[in-house]
Amino acid sequence: MTVLRKIPVLILLASCLLPAREPESKYGWPLAIRDGVSSSFQEFRSNHFHAGIDMRTFQRTGFPVLAVTDGWIESISVSNRSYGRLLRLRHADGNYSLYGHLDRFRDDIEVVVDRVRAAGGKRYFRNHVLAEPPAVRRGEIIAFSGESGAGFAHLHLEIRDGADQALNPLMLIDNLAVDAYAPHLKGVLVRSRGETQVNGDCGEFYFKLQRQGAEYTLARPLEISGACDIVLEAIDLSDVRHVIAPYSVEASLDGRPVFGVSFERLTRDDNNQLGMLYDMAYSTSGNYLFNLCSQNGFALEKTGGRLAEELARLSPGLHEIRATVSDQRGNRALALLPVLKTAPVGRRPGEMKSETAGGKGNGLMQGIEFVTFVNRGDIVIKAVDFPAPAGRLKLRVTQGGEEQVVPAREYASGVYFAFKPLNHELRMLLRFELTENGIVVEVRQKVLQAVLLKNNYPQTVRFQDFTAEFGPTTVRDPAVLLLEPVALQPDFPLLAGPVRSGPIHFAFLDAVFFKFNTPLGTPLSRQLGIFKYQETTRKWTYVTTRPDPVPGYLSTRVLTAGTYALLRDIFPPAISLGRLKTRHLGKLKRLFVLVSDKGMGIDDASLEVFLNRNRLAGDYDPDWRHIHLKELPYLKKGTNELLVRAADLAGNRVEKRFFFSLK
Repeated sequence: MTVLRKIPVLILLASCLLPAREPESKYGWPLAIRDGVSSSFQEFRSNHFHAGIDMRTFQRTGFPVLAVTDGWIESISVSNRSYGRLLRLRHADGNYSLYGHLDRFRDDIEVVVDRVRAAGGKRYFRNHVLAEPPAVRRGEIIAFSGESGAGFAHLHLEIRDGADQALNPLMLIDNLAVDAYAPHLKGVLVRSRGETQVNGDCGEFYFKLQRQGAEYTLARPLEISGACDIVLEAIDLSDVRHVIAPYSVEASLDGRPVFGVSFERLTRDDNNQLGMLYDMAYSTSGNYLFNLCSQNGFALEKTGGRLAEELARLSPGLHEIRATVSDQRGNRALALLPVLKTAPVGRRPGEMKSETAGGKGNGLMQGIEFVTFVNRGDIVIKAVDFPAPAGRLKLRVTQGGEEQVVPAREYASGVYFAFKPLNHELRMLLRFELTENGIVVEVRQKVLQAVLLKNNYPQTVRFQDFTAEFGPTTVRDPAVLLLEPVALQPDFPLLAGPVRSGPIHFAFLDAVFFKFNTPLGTPLSRQLGIFKYQETTRKWTYVTTRPDPVPGYLSTRVLTAGTYALLRDIFPPAISLGRLKTRHLGKLKRLFVLVSDKGMGIDDASLEVFLNRNRLAGDYDPDWRHIHLKELPYLKKGTNELLVRAADLAGNRVEKRFFFSLK
């Protein structure tokens, strides 16, 4: 290595030893084109925060990618998943930037790719550190945009400091496009706690927000009798009106700040707080619901306020929650939420239905619907349309040798019971007793499987062929999780379950493992896997499954509650040939082979394509579900044969031949 070539390396090593600091000057836009932002920093993903921003590329690939600042191209990686083709640029200021989903690197870096592939004998490789990192200037071309890895055509940009904390790129880029679009507020989700009533009812309720000029409000005040959780549904619109997550969310109650988050920087450990910020039942990539009620351990929240507890302490009368949602460019949307603190609502005279003949039972409770609602550490059982006074009904709860009697309380549509588990015993027996002059005249029973979760209390819970292992840091505050079998019949052969854990919005803060015992005599095979039922799509999705240290069990790590089952994936992939754009030999430049799987997913290593008995190289795109064949040296006039082989992760294999003619 010459002396001149050593200089950039020595500077690079020296910069790594310096303490991390904010850049002295702003960075530049990383693309030679401008098609707007499609995803913002710290957006919701199913199991993590988005650590960068995504930029649109007109749904096409091949646009020049530019260095955001001066630095050195430090490393590259090539993958068919995740970031796809990834380049890492070390900055002169001590930070570094990542550019993902690239189509290709610039020519001198592509030479390195060929050399690494030849040395390792593999098409894909992880972080390869360049022996001689080339220096680049701000605005210099370092690669070209693509759609490698996850997602459709776009560029992903991350900026990290020397401590590996992700920084919001929109705060650091100095030549952003004009963004005149304010965030849009959609609605408010309210969940009652304990005995609290919301508009005379208990449970979960959604209220649509109405826009009035520059503000949003409710059609009528929110009537509450105590503590409840408030969830705000809000989106931002980027410079091209694409839906993204906002930059900050703040809330106050009667002028006192009670909630505040802003998306400025992110550590990998912050991903454990995903469920503290976003509602896990209804948030998606493109629809965001923010929990305005902070809790213990929520480090991303700045005020330290507790909105739910503040609502419980309110004096009777009218109050106001003000929620402000802002984007990074200073555009704001304001929600004014009137809150009327009231006493619990009972049934008004004349609303009570007449009791059955004699009023001494005679099946009075047999037609009553009992609805169970769980939020945090409270269980609520509602007896809907119960026709008798609340004083005639009581609930006897037996759990692990302990017993409590819970009185019924009236609400607008019947009576309800609110209580907490007595201990950590799983089985909870509920005995509803109807009395007449103090004598029990009718009884109905219900069994719940209730898991009481507490901080620093690891436990293993077994229910039928299902086992759940909860670590000591699963929760920070006490919470209740219910387990119940559900009558769902998947398309795949069912081996164990399904078991529903709820409420479905419940998010675990640390490692939780769900396990299923395989039926006696069933050998473990690649076909067996744990699947999660998606409530919105009504489809089963495979989750990463591994053999458990306990023989006969398969396990998966879970982040949220939901419905899980052990299934057997017996269906091979489906293969079809994409439509040819031309039948002329000289004009046909590419082919698309469609490969999809309804079970565990495609095994990329199994894919083989032969054109006229000659093997072709092509990348499989799991988003488009196709193999893109860009080089077709073996095409010929007349009949061509295309042979495709594929297998899924369950080991199911398929082979198909296609014939097409060219002029």
